[in-house]
Amino acid sequence: MVETEACCAKEVMKLKEIASSIGGSVEGDGEVDVEGLAGIKEAREGDVAFLLNRGFEKYLPASHATAVIAGPGADKTLLAGRNYVIVENPALAYVEVAGLFEAARRFATGVSGSSCVSAGAVVSPEAAIFPYVYVEAGAVIGKNAVVHPFCFIGRDVRIGEDTVIYPNVSIYDRTIIGKRVIIHAGAVLGADGFGYIWDGQRHRKIPQLGALEIEDDVEIGANTCIDRASLDKTVIRQGTKIDNLVQIGHNVAIGEHSIIVSQVGIAGSVTVGKNVVLGGKAGIRDHVVIGDNVRAAGGTGITKDVKEHAVISGTPHMPHRDWLRLQSYLKKLPELFERIGKIEETLHRG
Repeated sequence: MVETEACCAKEVMKLKEIASSIGGSVEGDGEVDVEGLAGIKEAREGDVAFLLNRGFEKYLPASHATAVIAGPGADKTLLAGRNYVIVENPALAYVEVAGLFEAARRFATGVSGSSCVSAGAVVSPEAAIFPYVYVEAGAVIGKNAVVHPFCFIGRDVRIGEDTVIYPNVSIYDRTIIGKRVIIHAGAVLGADGFGYIWDGQRHRKIPQLGALEIEDDVEIGANTCIDRASLDKTVIRQGTKIDNLVQIGHNVAIGEHSIIVSQVGIAGSVTVGKNVVLGGKAGIRDHVVIGDNVRAAGGTGITKDVKEHAVISGTPHMPHRDWLRLQSYLKKLPELFERIGKIEETLHRG
């Protein structure tokens, strides 16, 4: 029964172990104990700090960090006398080391007595179901999955291993969620697509009979909504990361490892390729096809198909360079208007 979070011991690693995990070389004492990560200014004894760029070097003399991880261009004179590790990419090394020290939130497994799990549901004994979760019949929840309070898990939903569902998430019937998915608070997955037909007197609702599939290693931000398909399925491919406050319509397919930034709106039956980046507040009209590796700037209005590798901006969308040129013209409009006025005045006098 899950009622409280289990505590876990603080992780301690040798500096040489950290260096080995990120392919770095140690200067100084590789046997020193490291207990956690901190910013270069905030670091205390026992912490490892990162020089993500040369701009942070000015804080080194006053830093209390036990060890520093830096790039190959770091000033070695400032690092002299310290324990440090040189790596090719400090930012990527930070991601790796943060993963090592991330406090693994381990929960007592089982189903809280304050939750309601239907008799026809299958919940792994190694899953953690917090209080006030409702799980309908036919749902399957995999090993090491964590479902936080006030979540609704609909009929025949599938939730894969190691998936984490934060509070107040609603997952409608027949939604399939893969392994290691992260779903943040307030998300709504598998709701009806927005489809109606005018019959001459009123809007008639089109039944939404399809499903939603979320593949492995996807992350879905808070208060994001992804609709089920009208017939087949809406699908979010593996590795895609979706920010907060995103709306994805019915029958949409988003390719692997794409990035969808906050407040993007995607209308129904859109196809988005692999490794696409959609900047904040971008909007996509229905039935558009976006190729692989496209980059769309924030606020872009995408009104027709986009070829792969394109970089686009503006509404309606255009090549980014054309948009930049247009902005330069817009800045000159007051001056041009004044010049045209003077020309017209001269012509009238003539």
